Amino acid sequence: MKRLVVLLAFLLYGSLLIAQGNYTKENIKILPESNLVIEGSTNVNTFNCVFDIDLISDWKKVNYISNDNLLNFLNLSLHLETEGFDCGNKRMNSDFQDLLMCEQYPEIEIQINQVEFFSEEYSKAFISVKLAGKVNHYDLPVQINKDRFKGKFTLNIRDFGLEPPQKALGLIQVDEKIEIRFDLKIRR
Repeated sequence: MKRLVVLLAFLLYGSLLIAQGNYTKENIKILPESNLVIEGSTNVNTFNCVFDIDLISDWKKVNYISNDNLLNFLNLSLHLETEGFDCGNKRMNSDFQDLLMCEQYPEIEIQINQVEFFSEEYSKAFISVKLAGKVNHYDLPVQINKDRFKGKFTLNIRDFGLEPPQKALGLIQVDEKIEIRFDLKIRR
């Protein structure tokens, strides 16, 4: 309930700011040396699915409002094609795409709503993740150094209505929790 109230307050605040036209516009580009990885595990092994950054490296227009130690973003989203992840081999890629229901939901959307700055070493990002048609909200620590944003967070795939797959007649079971790690370098 508390998250819903916070989200509604943020949406109302954002709507008021848009109406006032009191936001800064900037163009940014995610550089190719960036990386974004989804890491998971089974009862036997771990796996890493690396996203092809070239798929999101176009220039993006970003609108934001800076207020004391807060940045409120009005349109900062990353649209990640599910087929853009490489898990190391064709079979694992296919299993990963099946898990994410790639044919029905061809992309994962990560929306950055707000960043709160506490110190030079510690900031917190408030994001929304849309996966398999469902949206969940997360707050996570991030390191921000000039034009570099680095962090990680864990999500449970069951929160998106997804079931962890089992392989080899149930002998291999995928953990329901996955970690998303990112190290994004941008140019303004």
